Amino acid sequence: MGRISRQVMFMMMARAASMRSTCMRLNVGAVLVHNNRPVSVGWNGAAAGQSHCAGNDCPGVVPGNCGTIHAEENAINNIPKVWNNKDYTFDIYCTDSPCLSCCEKIIEVGFIKRVFFERPYRDPRPLQRLWEKKIAVYEVTPAGYTIDYFSRQVIEAP
Repeated sequence: MGRISRQVMFMMMARAASMRSTCMRLNVGAVLVHNNRPVSVGWNGAAAGQSHCAGNDCPGVVPGNCGTIHAEENAINNIPKVWNNKDYTFDIYCTDSPCLSCCEKIIEVGFIKRVFFERPYRDPRPLQRLWEKKIAVYEVTPAGYTIDYFSRQVIEAP
């Protein structure tokens, strides 16, 4: 039996984190990795101490009208303080490719150099924004291939 790649392993971790999501519309998980070691996880849901999604009464039933904190932002916010500086670089693994707001957050923090995702977001422009800022973007397929999102070339697992 062959060993799974790190990309598949981290994507499985992101999927597990997504199961903690309290959003009824979309469950997203994210894992921040440094030197092939997970450092922080996040999932989308209400801010700590706030009420969770209220089913049909949730304002998030209408896309774009949700107050949830996204998985990427939660993972970034949960980095232990010892890691939270620009001396370290990170990869982020997300079950879904980041929205524009999360891409801007990834760009703003400055320490995330590669983004891996499993399912593409409905709007590809956020990924284009990452590419413009020299942040590498990869899709990890269910079969375990890691594909450069823009060249569509399969890459060797780093």
